[in-house]
Amino acid sequence: MPLTRMQCEYLANCTHRYNVKCGATGSGKSYVDIAVTIPQRLLAMRGEGLAVMIGNTRATLERNILEPMRSLYTPDVVGTISNENIAHIFGQKVYCLGADKRSSVARIQGATFEYVYGDEVATWSQEAFEMLKSRLRCQHSHFDGTCNPDSPNHWFKAFLDSEGTDIYRQDYTIWDGALLPEVVAQLEADYAGSVYYDRYIKGLWTQ
Repeated sequence: MPLTRMQCEYLANCTHRYNVKCGATGSGKSYVDIAVTIPQRLLAMRGEGLAVMIGNTRATLERNILEPMRSLYTPDVVGTISNENIAHIFGQKVYCLGADKRSSVARIQGATFEYVYGDEVATWSQEAFEMLKSRLRCQHSHFDGTCNPDSPNHWFKAFLDSEGTDIYRQDYTIWDGALLPEVVAQLEADYAGSVYYDRYIKGLWTQ
């Protein structure tokens, strides 16, 4: 699938410590990570820390990210998650965790993270994200994340708006994706007149 203008812009600029895509559902935020960003990050690892992928739950991480990656790159390249929360992806051992499981996250709290991917970050607890921040200790550590917008008072929005942190941020609307026009029109009609139109169509952080 050809990349959109926003996806190409992301690949050209995601050199910061924190690289985050916010916005509408169906706008292509995750696809560019599945197809390009995650493979490139894992292949560039230097063995100085762990590779970690975190979702709202381990099941949503599997559904949103790992299953689509397997369809592109085959199960030989993108392995399944073991009982120890580890999957082998592009030759790297990757810890795959749900932010809802404090016991799983606690197992790797003392480690240095070389690369972290975060799916649905606005659904996490702030505690889990603060732990992650303290572990990005390599000079070249990167965090790539996606989220749908939530309340304008959400803790993750406060982080994204903070000054002095090395953040590259993109904000997507439904019109920035590659959905068919008739699908976009149906979604617009479904959410018309509700607060969810601002969130899921315009990609705004609204009450």
